[in-house]
Amino acid sequence: MKIAIMQPTFCPWIGYFKMIELVDSFVFLDTVQFERRSWQNRNKIKLAGKEQWLSLHLQKAPQQTLIKDMHLNNEQAWKNTLLKTLRHAYGKSVNFKEIYSILEFGLFHFENLSELNIFLIEQFAGLLKLKTPLIKASSLSLPAVKRENLLLEICKALKADEYLSPEGSKVYLEPAKDLFKNANINIEYFKMLHPSYTQQNKNFIEYLGIIDLLFNTTNAAQILNDSIIVNDKAGGELIITIKKHLYF
Repeated sequence: MKIAIMQPTFCPWIGYFKMIELVDSFVFLDTVQFERRSWQNRNKIKLAGKEQWLSLHLQKAPQQTLIKDMHLNNEQAWKNTLLKTLRHAYGKSVNFKEIYSILEFGLFHFENLSELNIFLIEQFAGLLKLKTPLIKASSLSLPAVKRENLLLEICKALKADEYLSPEGSKVYLEPAKDLFKNANINIEYFKMLHPSYTQQNKNFIEYLGIIDLLFNTTNAAQILNDSIIVNDKAGGELIITIKKHLYF
């Protein structure tokens, strides 16, 4: 059983969904502290050929508030402004109506940040033809432990023997790798070469939110499926999966 564990972020990049594709179960880590100015409530789109932040406005909350307990600001003005920005950026895109309607519904239907993000991820995963079970960490019975131990406890709770984690997590997972090894859980670090596809304007910008891909293409699921993966395991073993990845 291979699992991945990620915080439920706002319209995450394509690599987030590739991780969902690669595992048997995917866990939303909604039981850790919310980080301000993070991917939890903002991501990047392309507007007039340049990167543009798209941000969700939140209610004020104590510093130690958990992700699952964060709420959206209930004023309508910022939501209307966000949707106006999307219309300006993607109004002429091939999938504008479908993707815009999902975002519009989510913004006005959900008050909880985590619930909105998970709803959007579920909707976009469906469009990308992903069938991996998606689980909230808050739905599991887990002890109160520090980060790397929490990840280990989630793996144990789901009886996982493989844990796929972003490459950046090496900083805190490598010192703790023996904990996973002793529990017979192999750590694999995820790294993906960003695929190219048709965007608005001629210049191509990598690492935008998934909505850029979904707005602009009719074969997003195939682009995701054909992406190049360059993973490595704890200890340095390289795992390369190569498929075609250029779409214009």
